[in-house]
Amino acid sequence: MSGWRSLGPLAAKDARILRRSPLLIGLLVVYPLAVALLLGLALSRGPAEPKVALVNQVPAAGSTVDLGGETLDARTYALRLMKDTRPVSVATREQAVRMVRDGDVVGAIVIPPDTVEQLRGVLSLNGARKLPTIEVLTNDADPVRARALRELIQARLAAANAEIGKRLIGVGGSYLGVLLNGGNLRLLGLSGDILGLRQASDILRRAAAELPAGRSRSDVERVGRFAQLAVDNLAFAVPILDSIADPIRIHRSSVTGPAVSLDVYAAAVATTVSLLLVATLLGAGLVALEREERTFGRLVRAAVRPGVLLGSKTLLAGATGAIVGLLVAGGLAIFLGLDPARIPLWLVAAAATGIACGGLGVALGALAPEVRAASLLAILLLVPVVVIGLVPEGTVSSLVGTVIDVVSGAFPFRPGLRLVTAALEHGAFWAPLLHLLLLAAAWGAIARVAIVRSGARG
Repeated sequence: MSGWRSLGPLAAKDARILRRSPLLIGLLVVYPLAVALLLGLALSRGPAEPKVALVNQVPAAGSTVDLGGETLDARTYALRLMKDTRPVSVATREQAVRMVRDGDVVGAIVIPPDTVEQLRGVLSLNGARKLPTIEVLTNDADPVRARALRELIQARLAAANAEIGKRLIGVGGSYLGVLLNGGNLRLLGLSGDILGLRQASDILRRAAAELPAGRSRSDVERVGRFAQLAVDNLAFAVPILDSIADPIRIHRSSVTGPAVSLDVYAAAVATTVSLLLVATLLGAGLVALEREERTFGRLVRAAVRPGVLLGSKTLLAGATGAIVGLLVAGGLAIFLGLDPARIPLWLVAAAATGIACGGLGVALGALAPEVRAASLLAILLLVPVVVIGLVPEGTVSSLVGTVIDVVSGAFPFRPGLRLVTAALEHGAFWAPLLHLLLLAAAWGAIARVAIVRSGARG
């Protein structure tokens, strides 16, 4: 056999070697299906809501606050704090502490009995400054869950405070309207008729006109000017209050196109990692096995070009990895409802990523003298490659980000992930495809140089 026409028969020979290991074939089939099933079940179930204990010590009879005719119920806002959690009602703080310590719940929220009274004091006009405070209990033996709970409660509390603030500003605007134009003013259960600054200004102006010139008239005119100045300035207060209630609005737009859903991104990660592991380990093992058994050298001496031998193993490893990746994507498609019209793009993405990963594996097999060394080298290399490939852009310093980009660009995981993501949903397609083809050629050249330098010996 000679030339590139022997590429197919050589790949078939390697495939027959794989058939002699039913365990390996079984792992190649079962592994992607298990990954797809587990991840699919996780995605379809959604994130589990944490169990949080709620100690609401506010008496039911005194849980409301009157805001100028509007009623604010503290119990309603307590339930909003528990959104996205599984609340467990607890009678006492001591019981909540025990449940958090024992791990029965991830945390607890304690609402003191004087919360509503303190809120009434803040909303009154007597200058009370003691703000109502709720207590969050966490088990810091698990710092990740404790931090997640604190951030969740902080976000819910910020939303509740913002809504209360908007309602207060609305009430404040109505109060200003009564002060300007007169009417009935209700505040914290009390009510009374207010004359209004406009009417007061008119009354003062008429009174000043009827008074004789002198000190009394001058004083009344000064008070009238003050009332008119208050009317003129308070007229701008309501729109200012409205802007304070919602000072900045957000308009979201993506410079890279529509966002990819987290479920599809997780499916792309599972597909790419499965493909990467299978293709790279298989490519490294095929080359290292023939070197270890001295088969590679005999084939080269039989006039088979090293590039053809390496190409056949790259082809087989890449095709096997692509099949595994397609099995994972197909399994997840059942749970995610992926568009079947994009299957041709799946095939292209799986083939390109498989060839690049197979080329990497063949290069590692050419660098290592035996199967165990090649497999260990592949695992030790792939784990950090996957980890740094998942580091989001912009989350590290510019220098570290540049290093990560350079390292990730030398291996097929990150461009493969981008291509698979684009194939599953949307995104840039041609740039990562070209990147993978260049990587396949580069790692193939490295493998050939390594084989030639080693003299094709085991």
